[in-house]
Amino acid sequence: MGRIRSLRSDSETATFRLLALGSVLVLVAAYVSVLREVTRVVGGTQTLLAVVGVSILVATILARAIRPRSAAVLALLAGAGGFAYYLEAAGVRLDVLGATADDLVADAITLAAGQPLLQMVAADVWTVAFAPAPAFLSWYLVLRGRYAASVLPAGFALGFLVLTGDAGTTVTLLGSLAAIAAVGFGELERRNGSLGQVDLLAVLLAVVLVLSLTVSFVPSGPTTASTPGTGEAGTLEGTIDASPERSGIAGSVDLSPEVRFTVESEQPTYWRTGVYDRYTGSEWLRSGQESPLEDTLRPPPGEYDLVEQQVRAETELGVTPVAAEPIDLRGSAVEDATVTSHGQVHPGSALAEGETYTVQSAVVDPDPGELRRAGTDYPDEVEDYYLQRPETTSSAFDERTAEIAAEAETPFETAVAIEHYLRNSKEYSLEVDRPTGDVAETFLLEMDAGYCVYYATTMVQMLRAEDVPARYATGYTAGEQVDEDTYEVRGLDAHAWVEVYFPGHGWVPFEPTPPADREVTHEAHADVGTDSSLADDPDGTDSPADDDGGESEDDPGVTDDDRVDPADREDDDAPSPEDEQDSVEDDDGMEPADEGDSGDDGEESGPIVVPTSWETVALLAVALVGLAAFARHTDGVHRFRRGIGRYWHGPRGDPDRDAERAFRRLEWLLADAYRPRRPGESPRAYLRALEAAAATEETVGVASEPRSTNGAGDNLVIDPRVRTVFACRERAVYGEGVDRASADAAIRAVDDLARERSRLPFPGRGQS
Repeated sequence: MGRIRSLRSDSETATFRLLALGSVLVLVAAYVSVLREVTRVVGGTQTLLAVVGVSILVATILARAIRPRSAAVLALLAGAGGFAYYLEAAGVRLDVLGATADDLVADAITLAAGQPLLQMVAADVWTVAFAPAPAFLSWYLVLRGRYAASVLPAGFALGFLVLTGDAGTTVTLLGSLAAIAAVGFGELERRNGSLGQVDLLAVLLAVVLVLSLTVSFVPSGPTTASTPGTGEAGTLEGTIDASPERSGIAGSVDLSPEVRFTVESEQPTYWRTGVYDRYTGSEWLRSGQESPLEDTLRPPPGEYDLVEQQVRAETELGVTPVAAEPIDLRGSAVEDATVTSHGQVHPGSALAEGETYTVQSAVVDPDPGELRRAGTDYPDEVEDYYLQRPETTSSAFDERTAEIAAEAETPFETAVAIEHYLRNSKEYSLEVDRPTGDVAETFLLEMDAGYCVYYATTMVQMLRAEDVPARYATGYTAGEQVDEDTYEVRGLDAHAWVEVYFPGHGWVPFEPTPPADREVTHEAHADVGTDSSLADDPDGTDSPADDDGGESEDDPGVTDDDRVDPADREDDDAPSPEDEQDSVEDDDGMEPADEGDSGDDGEESGPIVVPTSWETVALLAVALVGLAAFARHTDGVHRFRRGIGRYWHGPRGDPDRDAERAFRRLEWLLADAYRPRRPGESPRAYLRALEAAAATEETVGVASEPRSTNGAGDNLVIDPRVRTVFACRERAVYGEGVDRASADAAIRAVDDLARERSRLPFPGRGQS
């Protein structure tokens, strides 16, 4: 029988060990899955999984061959090597590492403060550098039986990804559960299946889980006003300039007729507010850090026209509209402005109404023939930034793109072919349903209509599929000319377009969005008192590249219609008459109230609905389990009952049971004054021991100064009421029982003693 029990115990111990090993694997998989989402966007998933797999294999081989200290050193060396590789990939030479230490520390702090990994320049390299060391060390330690220590490396990795904002609730919940399970099963394996510490493990689970989910609310770095005006939800400008680091892709949107800013410029063009290089399939992100304005603005490599603009904010403005490419920025309103690695200016703080600044821009407007001859000798940084595509891009998308650009022989012809196809194959509409999958794929292969965000996103990804560097730009069209060289720009001029890189020239804008009827836009403006003439080119089809209106001499195969210059397009993104009516102000200048608006007080009507999810329910459940386990582990329920029981007997019933309960209450008072009753110590022996201790204290004068008037001094045990309660309890348990009066007398005695003791300082506890 003993041998059978031993075998069963060994089997259970082995099971607990396997469960602990599996839990650590789940924890490692949790943080690796977050990194996998990054590589899904920027590439490198196979490399990531390979280095993690090799790390686990090496840890398995070395688990019994090297000591834990050696393994820790090996993990640190692996992490340092990966970090050095990342610095090289990011363009930071190791010989100047000391000079850039402050910047690297700042980047690390920025990451920990909530910057997503996808905003890092070499995010694919960073994930590969970050992943192996925690996996190696966690797996090594769990194989060595260091269960608690094994969750620390992978737990740190997951916690860091929570801080960056990349780890969501589900993966954090799963990783936290796995970490506690690893410690719990490991503890059970060490204790041969004892469940004595299960309550403690539940407490740890609750604490770790709540903390890990709480840190996801860490503010994401310094806040910067990023949305024009009031940043109205549901508008096009509120979507494309949602923040300085990202540009969203929404479903149906409105266009606001509110004036945002005015520009005095000798040449109308697009007023750019954002440049984004990294596409996730559902939104655009800007990678890289911002730099101070000084000495960071660079002109394009080729010929350009210098265009000066003076911009005046007509409402609070959280962006800095400029003509591309800005090379000089002046004015007190932009003294604290910064420049992104893509050459776009961002204000350090929101511009107040009436503030102005002056911009000098190098506007690129090359001849189509020059663009055709530009070639493909792209700088390394251009290829590194602007050819990124999600790994999940389908072959159908690539095949359709190849068909459309089949006859193109140069990047320029590819851009023209894709632009022409999108402008002529899709309808313009603000009323669309946002796709659940990849937006560019869905728009190209399935959708029949969309607005500028969809056209520009799709064209950028199609160009990248053909190895043509392109990027996504947001801002405003030229606006409405209200005076000589003065343009008034409204919310309905918000727009997104494409910029394509050509060697020797720089970034050239392309317009894949089909033109809309500008008459509608100006009818909308008339409602708020604007009186101006229409642009010379309402359809936006003329190009300044060839003023003769015919084919280019240098490039006979390209006509004016082959490329649309944004300078003359002005407002091609204006909506159709039916769409525009939804965003036009009423005749009195006020925007129409939405249905269900509660009135002028601005309060919402109807019940307030608090959104819930299974993650929320799971979190609450775990928190409750943790609270209950904490109460059990700390004997909280018993302590609570003792605290209440000292002063309240509770409902009375059977006299004998009441006598026993009265004695338990007396025991709690005695335990506070002296010591608890020891295991195996009878009540009679307990009382005698306390009386003997009390007599000794009286002999040496410990309690020579009475603190109460009941004759017992500070020695509770020699109070005659204690004997009364004790005698009543003995008759109830061992004698003929007690009557109601005796039980009530015992209850009153304990009540009186408790009240008296509550008015006195509790004496020190005796040693148990």
